[in-house]
Amino acid sequence: MTENTDAEHLKESTGSHAENTSNEILTKDNPEVINPNQETENMEVHHHAHHSGKKNWKSYFWEFLMLFLAVTLGFFFENQREHYIENLRAKEFSKSLIQDLENDIIAIQRQTKTASMFIGLADSLINLSPTKLEGKTSAQFSFYTRFMYWTGSIIWNRATFEQIKNSGGLRYFKNQQLLEKLMKYDGIINEIEMEAYNHQVRGNLLVNHINQILEPAYHQKLSKYFLFSYDTISKNTMESLFPAHPESLENKRSEIREMLNMVVIQQRNLQRDIDDEWPQAEVMANELINDFKKEYQIH
Repeated sequence: MTENTDAEHLKESTGSHAENTSNEILTKDNPEVINPNQETENMEVHHHAHHSGKKNWKSYFWEFLMLFLAVTLGFFFENQREHYIENLRAKEFSKSLIQDLENDIIAIQRQTKTASMFIGLADSLINLSPTKLEGKTSAQFSFYTRFMYWTGSIIWNRATFEQIKNSGGLRYFKNQQLLEKLMKYDGIINEIEMEAYNHQVRGNLLVNHINQILEPAYHQKLSKYFLFSYDTISKNTMESLFPAHPESLENKRSEIREMLNMVVIQQRNLQRDIDDEWPQAEVMANELINDFKKEYQIH
């Protein structure tokens, strides 16, 4: 009985030792083998760490507030940048418009001077027409007649304004009153150009009457002189241009009558331009120049 008990004890002891030895061998030979108890402990530690960082409503509020401020500031700076660029473009356009307006004023003044000379020559023709058109009087009448063919018009500088309109650049100008004045100026130019077209049509009709009155050789002699430079012709030069033996124009009274009636119409309309349309455009051009300089601080 005693022997059996000792044998069982020895067997249990040996089995337990063998099991422990086997576990040690497995652990040493294969370091990746994880102890079940150790794995359970690690899982429990990880489990507790996962639930330790819960957010409250204040955290969410501050995150939302920061995001909102970032987006708002982004829009603000973008709008400021666009406003700066638009203002810069408006200033550049204004500089170009000022240059165009200054050139318009020069063109108006030049046209006024030339039109005034046309009116003066037309008066001379009308004053000579009742007299007998022979000799020196015929020579003078022929000389003045040469300058009745004039279809000149104001060359407006509209390139910048057309570019602004076609490119949608009018939105860069935030001053509504200034923009309205610019549009009104453009409207005045359109009206002046309509009358200039009519002036050209009448001028082309006049040339037919002039050709019937002037001798071709004499007309050719005077062709190098133009109305816009008439005031530079001295009295001596003018008299030297009179034909030495002028023909009588008495036999051309019908053609002269038709020509003078057309000349009177030209004279009347040019006088209206001088008194009304052109000064109005010049005044508005000067106002626009001052307004653009003040609005965009251009010196």
